[in-house]
This record gives sequence, structure tokens and C-alpha cells, in this order.
Amino acid sequence: MDRIGTFFIRILVKLVGQLPFWLLWLLSDLSCFLLLNMFGYRKKIVADNLKNSFPERNKAEIKALSSQFFRHFSDILLESVKGLTMPKAELQQRFVYRNPEIFQPLYEKKQSAILLGSHYGNWEWGVLSFSLSVQHIVVGTYKPLKNIVLEEYLNSLRKRWGTSLADMAHTGRAIVNYKNQPSIFVLIADQTPSDMRNAHWTDFLHQDTPFLHGMDKLARKTGYPVFYFEIERMKRGFYEVTFSLLCEAPKNLPEGEITRRYAAKLEATIRRSPANWLWSHRRWKRKRPAANLPA
Repeated sequence: MDRIGTFFIRILVKLVGQLPFWLLWLLSDLSCFLLLNMFGYRKKIVADNLKNSFPERNKAEIKALSSQFFRHFSDILLESVKGLTMPKAELQQRFVYRNPEIFQPLYEKKQSAILLGSHYGNWEWGVLSFSLSVQHIVVGTYKPLKNIVLEEYLNSLRKRWGTSLADMAHTGRAIVNYKNQPSIFVLIADQTPSDMRNAHWTDFLHQDTPFLHGMDKLARKTGYPVFYFEIERMKRGFYEVTFSLLCEAPKNLPEGEITRRYAAKLEATIRRSPANWLWSHRRWKRKRPAANLPA
């Protein structure tokens, strides 16, 4: 069954990869209409997330944001598939890194780094292209699929331009494997943690929110400087990425501080252009365990 599903995904990837962008946008507009008006895909989840995150906005504003999100979401779905077979030159033209030289001093010192991002903008194109912009080895972490055959196929396409990939559960092992090589470990850090007791909780978009504790733990254990990347959508199908330093010496920080800095950066990013974040994610489906409640 896994092989059959992967066979159809292969066909889809090849078909979408051949489409010109003008046709891709027409399909995206149709997809948006279907998701919103016929299937109602997670429509209530999106509306509730937006309403709770922006209590200062009225119903009309929340409805407008919801519509903008679904237009963006439909674009991202198709762009992500098309990006898997997009030529290198076109990818670099459409996904531009403003300041990759920020990592050069580290590379010259043979020093590694941790880079934190989120499900904002077109993060999949970032997975594909980041290794083209820096001299470091780029190691992206990912959440494994249940379909192993499909995972191997998709990862083979994601690694076309030199990116290495590591199961997020084995990020520590990857850090050991690349210990003697200057590397940048990329974590998409806004996922809901499965381990609520060890999660780092902080105020985020007016809500008590759990974050993965791994990024904080890895940074303080390795001492690698931590950076943040923000993806800005310039126009349909074009993005620019800006890097900023989040923490130069993680070992000097108390537990949870890197998480708090990341959450603050991400919230600022979202507030600048709310529709470009993944609002269909059930980000606030769990409550803080009693053991983690503030004293």
C-alpha cells in the first residue's frame, strides 16, 4: 500500500512540476475556493486560532484574515510540490537570502550553529535552497512520515542541492555525527510538543503555549550560537529570507530563555503579516500540566 501511494505522489510531483506558475495560481484559487466553501477544511480551527490570537480585531477583520490565510495556504501546498523539481536557478530567483554572510565568520572559525524557523511563508523552499547560500553543511530536521517509502522519495528530492536530513528525534545524534564539520542545524521549532511535561511554556499570541524543549537543550549543551530566520512574501511565488542572531552564548542563559526569545521573535513576525503562518495547526489543543503551573 505504501508503494502504491508513493507511485501516485510521484506522478503528482511530476505533473505539478511541469505547470507554469500562471496555471499553478489558477489551481490554487480553485483549491482555496474548495477548502473554504465546500470542504470547510479546519475552518473553525483557523477562525478560533485567529480570534484568540488577535482579540483586538473584530469579526470582519478575523474573517478577512481567515480568507487571506486560505489563499496563502493553497499557494504553499502547490508551491511546495512544484519546488521539489524546480530548477536551481529558478529556485534561487524566487527564494532570495538577504544576508547569508552572517554565517561566514563562523565558518572561517569552523564553528557550527543552530538555526530556528517556523511554519511561516514557504518553509519548504527554504529546506531545498538554504544549502546553496552558505558554506556550512546544512542539516535539516524533520518529523518522519508513517509511509517510509514516500519519506525516502521526498527526502531524496529535498536533498538535491546538498541539504542533509535528520529525524528530529535523533537531532542529538546528528550533532555528534557532524561534530568536526562546521554545520548549521535547522529546526522548525513551532510544532506542538508531544511531551507536555518537558515542554517549555510561555505567553505567545495572548495564550499559554507549549514549545519544544529540544532547541533550548541542544543549544545550551553544545554552546552553538542560535539564529532565527524570517521569510517575507514579496509577491505571489517570491520570497526573501532574513537571518538574525538570537543568542551568541547559549551556555550563559538559564533554561527556557532561548525558547522565550524565539517565541517573541516569531510573534513579531506573525504580527507583521498574520496570514502567512500555519493557522490550521491545532497549536493550542492542550493545556499546561499541573506540574508545570507557575508557583
